[in-house]
Amino acid sequence: SSCSYAEFCKHLCLRRVREAVVSTQSTGVFLARFNVPAESYLFFMDILLDTIRDQIASCMVSSYTSVTVAEATKLLFCDSQEQTLRLADKLGWKVDGKVFKFRAAGEKGEERCVPIATVTSHMLEYAKELEMIV
Repeated sequence: SSCSYAEFCKHLCLRRVREAVVSTQSTGVFLARFNVPAESYLFFMDILLDTIRDQIASCMVSSYTSVTVAEATKLLFCDSQEQTLRLADKLGWKVDGKVFKFRAAGEKGEERCVPIATVTSHMLEYAKELEMIV
């Protein structure tokens, strides 16, 4: 279904998404998916959420030597451990029992820089595209 511009403004979906992205509150973006004014927004919201999950996953690999599947499910805002395992398979993560091992303890991780300006720019572009649909 579609909605009029007036209906969209009532929901303020994109405004909330922008605020969450700018303030780096991933939870707000994930919650916004359940409060879209029309079903047509879900396609773009899913792209945005996948992008955020990929960035969180990248940070996890840099920050942790290992993470349990249950912890990863929470950190990645996945609905189930099965969804987490599918994402991990896509990312090439190896699971050892119920733990993802990224590197051996004491082994220094490679230096990575998260391009926050680029990520934020992409998220804002997605939000603008959603706004233009209406």
